[in-house]
Amino acid sequence: MADSNQAVQDLVTRWNGFLKKIEARYYEVLQQTEAPLDNVIANLQFDNIIIHNISNGLKNQTVTQLSEKVDGAAGKFEGEMRAAGASSGLISQERGKTHVLKNWMEIEYLKFENKLAARAAKKILENVNAHIDEKKMHRCTQCGADLNINVFSFMAVNIKCESCGSVNTYQPDDRVRALEWYVITPLAEEYAFEEKLKARTDKSAMKEYYRKFYTYLMENVPDKKQYYERDMNERLTNPMFML
Repeated sequence: MADSNQAVQDLVTRWNGFLKKIEARYYEVLQQTEAPLDNVIANLQFDNIIIHNISNGLKNQTVTQLSEKVDGAAGKFEGEMRAAGASSGLISQERGKTHVLKNWMEIEYLKFENKLAARAAKKILENVNAHIDEKKMHRCTQCGADLNINVFSFMAVNIKCESCGSVNTYQPDDRVRALEWYVITPLAEEYAFEEKLKARTDKSAMKEYYRKFYTYLMENVPDKKQYYERDMNERLTNPMFML
């Protein structure tokens, strides 16, 4: 059979070697970033914008560019296989390896990205905790009495003074407000990540992802529980979010 002739087998061997090199290059790029990323995270302050930008750049350098390289080589390889007399079945089988590798890179990068965002979030939380004094006294603007304030509020709150009855508006520290986006949301993604991965191949798992993700947000941003609960229910009942 043509599929077993030496020319076809040599092409398959060369193709497998090429795909292995792509996989090795993927690992190489990410390994080269380990020390620089450690330094970036160590020097984070109160936002993750630099991490977001780095992550996008690395995805382009790994998943996007390597996938494009594989696709470009696949067209040439299939032409050579046909010229060597390979069957359409074998060509299709080898083409499948391309899809497997691209999907593998996509999933591996999602894992990398998720861990990176969570590491950054924990560092930012550490920084905020070091700068926010939970024991700081907050006094009524009218009578000077102590006010019972939760400094880890995410929205402005009106607090009635127990001494004089006047209403004081408390504006949370901007660094605390930012925790919702730069810390709690990435940690919610980490918490629900396995369900998010399952949902790539099993759409029924998407509901469990939404439940876990929003439950984490509601537990850690109680000020906005109603908002997140409404958002979660919309995603659980609207078929558009299950696509």
